[in-house]
Amino acid sequence: MDSIINIQKAIDYIEDNIYENLEYSIIAKQAYMSSFHFQKLFSILCGCTVGEYIRNRRLSLSREDVSSTDMKIIDIAFKYGYSTPEGFTRAFYRFYGVTPLAARSGQCLLDSFVKISIQSILEGELGRMKDLSKRGYSVQNNGAIYYTKDMDNTSKWFEDILGWYAGVDARNDEGIGTYGCVLPFPGELVHMKIAEFNGFHMFYGEPDKRVILFTNVNGIDKLYSFVKENGWDEITEIKEQPWGGRTCNVTTIDGSIITFCEPI
Repeated sequence: MDSIINIQKAIDYIEDNIYENLEYSIIAKQAYMSSFHFQKLFSILCGCTVGEYIRNRRLSLSREDVSSTDMKIIDIAFKYGYSTPEGFTRAFYRFYGVTPLAARSGQCLLDSFVKISIQSILEGELGRMKDLSKRGYSVQNNGAIYYTKDMDNTSKWFEDILGWYAGVDARNDEGIGTYGCVLPFPGELVHMKIAEFNGFHMFYGEPDKRVILFTNVNGIDKLYSFVKENGWDEITEIKEQPWGGRTCNVTTIDGSIITFCEPI
């Protein structure tokens, strides 16, 4: 999820410097990305280019100056980065369908182009973002092979009890799941190259009744509470380890065991 957080930081930087001369390379640095990579991910996530976002936000903000102040149009144009009032008027008309003078008359209802929230986009468009603040913990690594004979039921368990994202990707002729993935964040983010694959693969087979995964986690207390609140009692008490970490075990619906560790 770091890439998402960093892209939001870049958007915050744009907002904080909206009246300044914004350079794409400097904006991208706020997200710790190259300018090319940042602009590509921004366009995929936000549905507009960085340049379009800056222009639309400036025009949206200029609406308040046009309709609610006595500022001269030439001064508003300069404030929002236009070299001439004619250039500002043309951009304003393309955006709103009316000239600044017509908007100033107060007889036009102009829409706003609000600041983008990456979290809201993911919740709305992907439709599968859970409330990560409610889950309260984050998984640092994964990589096991998980065997189950009821992939649909297992997927539902991971989603309901651990708050992860799971799905069946392949089935046999009888409709039985033969391959699937379990991820601590939506798979759509992996496809968009926003986050690396950080889950594990499910295959049809006899479940292993042993520890099949040892994974680091931030917020092990939150993990424990989350699992218990979701009605699953097959979780051990958190134990202090001699090497400094804290661990607990969760026995899955298939009888396999996942060991969660929070290093100190």
